[in-house]
Amino acid sequence: MVLRNLPFCPHRALELPLIDLSFEDREISLSQGELRVFDYSSLLEFNLLVCRLGLRTGTTEKMLEELARRARKLQGDWLGLEDFAQFLNLPVTDTLTQIHGLFDQHGDGQIDIRHYIIALSTVHRPSDSMETLKLAFKMYESKESGEVEEVNLAAILEIMLGVKEIELSGLFLSLDGPDTGKITYDELYRFIKQHPYFVQEYLIFKNHPRNFCIGRRESRDVQNDKED
Repeated sequence: MVLRNLPFCPHRALELPLIDLSFEDREISLSQGELRVFDYSSLLEFNLLVCRLGLRTGTTEKMLEELARRARKLQGDWLGLEDFAQFLNLPVTDTLTQIHGLFDQHGDGQIDIRHYIIALSTVHRPSDSMETLKLAFKMYESKESGEVEEVNLAAILEIMLGVKEIELSGLFLSLDGPDTGKITYDELYRFIKQHPYFVQEYLIFKNHPRNFCIGRRESRDVQNDKED
């Protein structure tokens, strides 16, 4: 079992009633689709900061594709704050520092720029998650096979869903053929389309809604045993 820390860890979560959210925030919190956002608090924090910098209004599909192309060239290199600012062609400000800090997974001042781009794509089109997934695959996939490794897919889905510690053994064991720990976008796309409850049935993550259902069912079973 591979349990990992969420690479997208805001220092605080926003707890605002839906009526107080902006139009863009409501889009995120009410997202639909196969990979809808499960816990939107961290993405709302991120969206607030990118809006403050004016990055949200300037985001387009073409711009996301260009960012992804440049990120792929970095081949997973980690960026400090100065390099992050240079990548975005922005000055270092308090807000940019906060955004950088959201993705500082190890607390060493370095981030994977791909995580930022996945989050930006998610808040830009929260109900079009398959396009964000396709974009993420372009940054991570092997040039030879088009495959993404399990650990990288977990990182992608954690950011897109806003959850922690995704474990993918259920998915990979359910795929046709041997479990190689790798998957292409087309394979994952077909699997998700064939399984409308993909997230609920094939993913495991911290605070998964299924865990609460199991807990309630076990509580009822214990109560029934006592009554018997």
